[in-house]
Amino acid sequence: MPKRFAPGSGKPPRHLVAVPDDSQPPLWDTAELSRLAYLRRLASETGQPTEAIRLIEAAPTAEDALESLLAAGLLAGVEQSLDDVLSWFAPLLEPDCDQVTAEVAASQFIAELRRSAPAGANVAEPLLALVAAAAGDRRDEALAMLRALAAVGPAEVRLAASTAAAQMVADGRPDVPWGGGLGAPKPGRCFGYEDSYGEQRSLVVTFSYGQRTHALVTLIDYALGGGVKDVYVCDYSGRLRTQYRAIGRDRGVRYRDYDGVVARAILEDALARPACPVERDQLDGVEDNTELLRARLALLPRAGQDQPEHGTSTARTRSPRNIHRIKVTLRGSKPPIWRRFEVPSDISLQRLHAVIQAGFGWQDCHLHVFETTAGHYGMRDPELEYIRSDAGKRLSAVADWPGDHFDYEYDFGDSWRHAVAVEAVQPAEPGVAYPRCTAGKRACPPEGCGGISGYYRLLAVLSDSGHEDHRAAVAWLGLASAADFDRDQFDLDAVNHELSRTARVLVRA
Repeated sequence: MPKRFAPGSGKPPRHLVAVPDDSQPPLWDTAELSRLAYLRRLASETGQPTEAIRLIEAAPTAEDALESLLAAGLLAGVEQSLDDVLSWFAPLLEPDCDQVTAEVAASQFIAELRRSAPAGANVAEPLLALVAAAAGDRRDEALAMLRALAAVGPAEVRLAASTAAAQMVADGRPDVPWGGGLGAPKPGRCFGYEDSYGEQRSLVVTFSYGQRTHALVTLIDYALGGGVKDVYVCDYSGRLRTQYRAIGRDRGVRYRDYDGVVARAILEDALARPACPVERDQLDGVEDNTELLRARLALLPRAGQDQPEHGTSTARTRSPRNIHRIKVTLRGSKPPIWRRFEVPSDISLQRLHAVIQAGFGWQDCHLHVFETTAGHYGMRDPELEYIRSDAGKRLSAVADWPGDHFDYEYDFGDSWRHAVAVEAVQPAEPGVAYPRCTAGKRACPPEGCGGISGYYRLLAVLSDSGHEDHRAAVAWLGLASAADFDRDQFDLDAVNHELSRTARVLVRA
């Protein structure tokens, strides 16, 4: 049998990875009140000032509460917790660290957090608080932690961590060397053996980052209820499959090759049942790796999906039935001005430009450019030879995975720069027309006001009726009074009405 990696050793063991689930729930759901209650309790228990508790109680969502606390500099208790845990992720800065080492470190950290929490506690709340604190931290360990958590853990934590890490890198911080391709290994062979009595099954699913392949090994015990008895990872070579085939020649044991659909169905059925570890190392394996196993299954095809050949990835299959969930934030805006969109994965950057324009309320009367790692794309102009046409470039070709990001600039004079972050890539919902806007905050600045710094000067003038330019500013905006300009106004229905002109249903109900 392959040698397993012992959890809890001084240096993170090698090899396991998780990717965002293809049925990822919204960031904030019906548990919102409990999230706010947790933040309030955290503030109270860590001795936060009354102002912090007031901000939490006044916030409509936990996301808004964290945003307000960060803006006010009132996350000292969480920042101290961050100091206490960053040492866990310090080994990820060593030269020999790779993607799977980072993901296993994050997996074991979450497992330790769950072990220390009260029974049934939701570990997403403290993880979100740590992510929020790390977002303002300039240490390399903080970025390493965010990158690792972006590939591992509860869906809302992965989303928040990937967004924070992408913003750090977009702001100029050098990325960790193993950040590229994190959370996106290619699935390979699936095989295993089972006893003839139907009591136990060992199932191996292989994944690879480049030329390096590793295996996820799961033991299922049907005599104990059909749950997961053990799960661990190991480096993989063809010798492991040879060993399994040899075991399958023993009397009472049968070797089998599986396609990805069958392997996924077997593992999902086991995960739906209570876990059944017996030995201590089995218990550690289940606690450390079950969450990773759940997320890893998102890379395997479901019944009804096309089955790839060995060594190809279903995760990067282009399909017009897939959508990207993206968050677009106007750089320099404080508090943030942002929109969240769901768009077809194969949308052209030219169409995405129109979506952003409609979502923010820009008037599309200036040049624009998408600045991506694949190049600069926008409207062709003889004086801007470095810009290629955005008409034929697809979103999935420049930002394929959650955590990918790029910049969109509109109006080169005022330079309205937007950070675009991919939050999820998932199947389109039947009967839903895309593109659509699902959320947003605050009004778009008026065009021609001089960029983000000019916008805040304009707001200062509007708020000061005694300012010498106050009346001129009101007149320039075409308003009867300064009170008619609401910087916090955002009309989601109006945005979606505008987007509906070109939206289409990708999957029929």
